[in-house]
Amino acid sequence: MEKLKVQDLPDYTFLSNPNFSPGGKHVCFSQHRMDVGENKYKSTLWILEMESKRTYKLTNSGKDSGFIWLNHREILFTSGRETSEKKDEKKDEKKDETKFFRIDIHGGEAQHLFTLDKKIFGMERSEGGIFVTVWEKAVEGEKDEDDKEKLKDGKDYHELDEIPFWSNEEGFCNKKRVHLYRLDVEKGELELLVGGYKNVADFHAGRERICIVINEYTDKYEVKDYLYELDLGTGELVRLTQDVLSIDRARYLDEQILFEATDMKRMGINTNTELYLYHRDSGGYEKLTDMDRSLGNSLLTDVQYGGGKVVRVEDGVYHFLITEGYNVNLYRFTPGGEVEPVVLGQGSLSALDVHEQKFVYVALRGLRPQELYLYDGEEERLTDFNDLGYQLSEPEYFQVDSDGRKIDAWVMKPVGYRDGDRYPTILEIHGCPKCVYGNVHFNEMQLLANSGYAVVFSNPSGSSARGDAFADIMGVYGGPDYDDLMKVMDTALERYDFIDEDRLGVTGGSYGGFMTNWVIGHTHRFKAAVSFRSISNWISKFATTDIGYYFVKDQILADPWDNVEQLWDRSPMKYADKVRTPTLFITSREDYRCWEAEAIQMFTALKYHGVESKLVLIEGENHGLSREGRPKQRMKRLEFMLDWFDAHLK
Repeated sequence: MEKLKVQDLPDYTFLSNPNFSPGGKHVCFSQHRMDVGENKYKSTLWILEMESKRTYKLTNSGKDSGFIWLNHREILFTSGRETSEKKDEKKDEKKDETKFFRIDIHGGEAQHLFTLDKKIFGMERSEGGIFVTVWEKAVEGEKDEDDKEKLKDGKDYHELDEIPFWSNEEGFCNKKRVHLYRLDVEKGELELLVGGYKNVADFHAGRERICIVINEYTDKYEVKDYLYELDLGTGELVRLTQDVLSIDRARYLDEQILFEATDMKRMGINTNTELYLYHRDSGGYEKLTDMDRSLGNSLLTDVQYGGGKVVRVEDGVYHFLITEGYNVNLYRFTPGGEVEPVVLGQGSLSALDVHEQKFVYVALRGLRPQELYLYDGEEERLTDFNDLGYQLSEPEYFQVDSDGRKIDAWVMKPVGYRDGDRYPTILEIHGCPKCVYGNVHFNEMQLLANSGYAVVFSNPSGSSARGDAFADIMGVYGGPDYDDLMKVMDTALERYDFIDEDRLGVTGGSYGGFMTNWVIGHTHRFKAAVSFRSISNWISKFATTDIGYYFVKDQILADPWDNVEQLWDRSPMKYADKVRTPTLFITSREDYRCWEAEAIQMFTALKYHGVESKLVLIEGENHGLSREGRPKQRMKRLEFMLDWFDAHLK
């Protein structure tokens, strides 16, 4: 088998959004592939026949994305493909339009139904109709002009009067909100249900009502969500909760509403969420669980793309994901009962659906990238899109005792490993920080192993899936987490004689980039570092990024006016004069989560103090570059990383 190379990244297939048809005889899901020539992703719809387990491609344009089942054989989907009436027009799509098509899964061409002058990004069907979400201006009548059109008219400026005024994935977002509409497919028309300054975070539609999670704000967004209910008959929107909560999602369970939320009391916005139940008959809610577990999927990988539902309701039972340890598993819950496991295993589940207690889901198992799986009493893999055939390194698990904390850690031998040889080794640090690494396929780590490096990675203090007490590093970022990482490196050196102590490198992104910047200011043991989309200064992070003003106050326990010393003490910039490690900084110019100013500061500081360093600014990408950036830019990021480590560690 051949070694894995940077140029092999387009060989991966990504899957998302599996959905059963009414009646459960078919499943539709999305497939995504990289097109390097056009430097984008090609997305198509696929069908799984449940009886035969046969899969086949339903659409071919490569521009087909969101979809819902209209009935047991027809699908409504959105697409960027050309329509017959627009063939003579320019191929460039308008920024704010969505084209809707209908297709029969048993044959025939897709039929263009209508085009809306809004960008639809969420769609759901219930007995009450078809409902969509739109990201648009909050102020009615204010045109949301395309930036290119503004420049044509000489409007080369942005008027900003609220925070956040930009968003990592959406760019400038001043006075923009997510609104909820009902879609009339026959007429091709939208009916506004929730608009203005109300921002729709999640919704679930029933026959006569919709439960909605809303955050309403002007001037300054704050982390406080409320549960609402909309009467589809009268249009009356009523707020159901009054207490300040951070609510992730809400679903109808018969006549009640189950929602995931946290009161943020134990460790701020990173406090684990619990299950709550709103009683429509009494008008109050109660907390049902005290699990102290990480709901959802917080296991990191760079080989998934697209989305899909991570919770499903069937027959009054709530099905949801929990990240525990370093795996993501499927659980069920019925009010009055216990939280019960459904699918347990090594790896990671993401998007899922359920029909008559049969589950389909996208998962990572072992070192295999994403495939579609079925669980009907036992798990069965249904697809083989990612039979890549490259040499891979199997992570070896080891556990580290760090000041009484048990730290999960792994080491990967270089591909082509030979007994007796010693190898340069990279310490990988994950992001968030409330996420985890696990024993799943990670392209970046496999590339390092295939390039002759050993790789060490772990889940230090601050990581998810071990409870709030383990994840709580509020006010002490760079303290117990740094100690854990150094103990992991010490233990790896003691256990594995193939690690060359004189050729160690360190890398990470986001929080992992912060920790990389912190590490090089506190130890000289690493001979090279690569810092991705990093944080270097909590003071500037507070005032320039999309979440900074509330995240920094919440997690570092200070703002620039009440305790600027705390922010500076926890900033890698304070220790930049101690750095001796050659460091490469890579960041995206439209990353408003960890803005380019963070990398620029640290790079400038190192240059000022005579440390070898380089800064790479990547145009047109955001915080998600390593996971969902354009193909050429993703590969260029990996090339820069490998070249830097090769130059300094080989």
